Amino acid sequence: MGLFGKNFLETEELKDAKIQLKALIKEKRTLKEELEELKLKKRLEGEEIKHMTRINEERLKQEVQQEKLDLKINYQYKMNAFKEEQRKQLVESLTAFHGKIEKQFKDELASFKDMYKSILERLPNVNYDITQHVGGPRTIEAPSKRRK
Repeated sequence: MGLFGKNFLETEELKDAKIQLKALIKEKRTLKEELEELKLKKRLEGEEIKHMTRINEERLKQEVQQEKLDLKINYQYKMNAFKEEQRKQLVESLTAFHGKIEKQFKDELASFKDMYKSILERLPNVNYDITQHVGGPRTIEAPSKRRK
């Protein structure tokens, strides 16, 4: 081949190489754009994951706070119910005790009255005072004529 043929082949090869170079440059640019898009997408997904994690943590904290509040309310309700039950039992116990003491007091009072009545029945019925005058005889006077 001659000079013309060789230059022609070189120019054809050069054209093919230029076309391939342009295609590679275009592919490189496309890959860089895809890489940038993927980096952006990855960063956005990372931020979204962080955001979702924060939201989830906040929701869990709120649930824990609500559960604590519910437990406190439930505890107060049960404690108040327990105190009220204890108060009722104490009132019932004291009422029963008071009734027993009152009955015992009445029984003792009746017993004392019976004893007093029994003692008074055994003693003679004396309604007069015996007094002694100095230098004179003993006299018995009725209580209405008592000396003072």
